Amino acid sequence: MKSICFFSSYFNQPIIPYYIRFYLDNLSPFFTKIIFITNQKVLHTDDYSYLEKNNIELLYVVNEGWDFGMWYKALKLYDVKNYDRVGLINDSCILLEKPTHFFNWLEKSEDDYCGMVDSNAISYHIQSYFVIINKRAIAEVYNYFMQNGLIINIKNVIYTYEIGLSSYLLNKGYKLGACYSTNDYKGEYSPTFLMALSLIKKGFPLIKKKIIFTSYRKDEYLTLIRMKFKLNPKYYINFIKENRNKIDIIDFDKLEVNYNLNFYLKLSLYKIAFTVYQIIREFKIKRT
Repeated sequence: MKSICFFSSYFNQPIIPYYIRFYLDNLSPFFTKIIFITNQKVLHTDDYSYLEKNNIELLYVVNEGWDFGMWYKALKLYDVKNYDRVGLINDSCILLEKPTHFFNWLEKSEDDYCGMVDSNAISYHIQSYFVIINKRAIAEVYNYFMQNGLIINIKNVIYTYEIGLSSYLLNKGYKLGACYSTNDYKGEYSPTFLMALSLIKKGFPLIKKKIIFTSYRKDEYLTLIRMKFKLNPKYYINFIKENRNKIDIIDFDKLEVNYNLNFYLKLSLYKIAFTVYQIIREFKIKRT
């Protein structure tokens, strides 16, 4: 089977972060070709050597249109219709271990457009950080990208690509599915966050990067507070270590060096904001 993976990644330092190398290393056995798409920068010599040694092709693009913008630009350059399988994957998650279970599931699946996790938020869709397009749907997906092109506004990106593409394919009669389905989840926020622990228990090999690095957008904190989301990454790291073979998983010690005083400030402010939210909520309940 001839397969290609478009891996989109955004970072500014001259060194490819450890978690991205780990991700690429563990994806390599499952694809014939990997295209590493990232924003323009000068990498360290060792990183160019790493990519060449592992037969990973580097593609620089202007960072616009989010991950779908990167994928759109890559799809214009590669003749994906000659492949049996196309992967659209980004670095918004940290890979915990080799995704063998997923690819074993994929071989038995009859889905045309599938991924790690699905969601019913707004309408049914495959979450876009890890998508696989099988042969029957490749031309359809390619045409959809070419028709909709580069979209800058994040809300429009979500509605056109993440949600819209799934709806479009379903309406065309294609089969969609997820290895770790969250059909039973009816919440308003991404199940990859609020179901993080239950997904990990099921064998889900990813965790959102924001959970480990607390790199949430400012507007996300209020939602997380309202949903009583646990913010401390140590909580999730310990949970993962307890539910995985420590020999096979990513080395969290290499990730923890990224923590700094800014994280502890964020955690303190989060706790204060949560306390204030609880007081206001209880006050409103008493008044009613």
